[in-house]
Amino acid sequence: MVSISANAQVENTVGSSTYLGTQGPCKCVVFRLDDVNSEYLTKVQLSIMDQFILKNQSISLGLIMHRIDPTSTIVEKIKEGKQKGLFELDLHGWDHVDYAQLSQEEQFGTLQQANDKMNTIFGQHSQVFIPPYNKFNGDTIGILKSIGVRIFSADTSTDKAPYFVANGMDAGKSDLVLYHLPAMVSYKSDNGNGTWVKVPIKTISSYVDSDINKFGYAVILLHPQNFAKMENNAFVDTVDENEINDLSSLMDSIKSKNQHITTFANVVGLQIPTSSHVQLAPEFSGVVTIVLLVSILLMIVFTTVKRNTLVKHRL
Repeated sequence: MVSISANAQVENTVGSSTYLGTQGPCKCVVFRLDDVNSEYLTKVQLSIMDQFILKNQSISLGLIMHRIDPTSTIVEKIKEGKQKGLFELDLHGWDHVDYAQLSQEEQFGTLQQANDKMNTIFGQHSQVFIPPYNKFNGDTIGILKSIGVRIFSADTSTDKAPYFVANGMDAGKSDLVLYHLPAMVSYKSDNGNGTWVKVPIKTISSYVDSDINKFGYAVILLHPQNFAKMENNAFVDTVDENEINDLSSLMDSIKSKNQHITTFANVVGLQIPTSSHVQLAPEFSGVVTIVLLVSILLMIVFTTVKRNTLVKHRL
């Protein structure tokens, strides 16, 4: 996918504009990084995330939740970017499978499981779903609404629903709306045989300008493989610095045109709810957790008794 024209009918209604605050297009760009996980091309993924942190820019991360290890360096980096308000955490399935091939029950169960794990590790449920392989069916769409997902991002080759248009007008949409914001241009084009074709930065920039003129925003699709070196026809966990430099140049080009790099939620004006849930560190689990809680309660009781005793002595 170099750039795919949107053949679907466009829905000219939007949520509130996050950045401009006036009538007019959002002029936003979302970088969508698919296949984020703790098991593959770790150094490459970290380098991509570091680039956005270094430039203080946002990125939307599609997490394969079954392959997210809470103790991994990937999770540490994601939490760093999330704390800085730069990383949006999106569901990219429980496993990286074609959701159109799953039953309705399997889709519901795995997406609920993925969102629960998201909440356990990061303290929030996600409102964004990116289907693996950009494939889905009618069951997928119905299930997303039932589990609280509000934003759907496949690509324009598979998603023919009306696309969200960020023209700065508040249409007062209900909570039942599922916003469609597909990937519109890829950093590299997948040949389907394990190889990728580089899309010139100028070409990407041109398509971004065109998509912003049509929809008020553009979505650029990234994969970890786009920034990894190849050895013996296989990707290895070595960063291709030339590709990282090109990514940096693309971000600079976008900013130079006063286009805002942001997240899906910001484009449509959604607030991401956070959970009061705090994940205990691995060493604070099971019996140790119970002992810790009992110790805290005893400390509270002891402090209260001591305070009351002191008051009586003073009286």
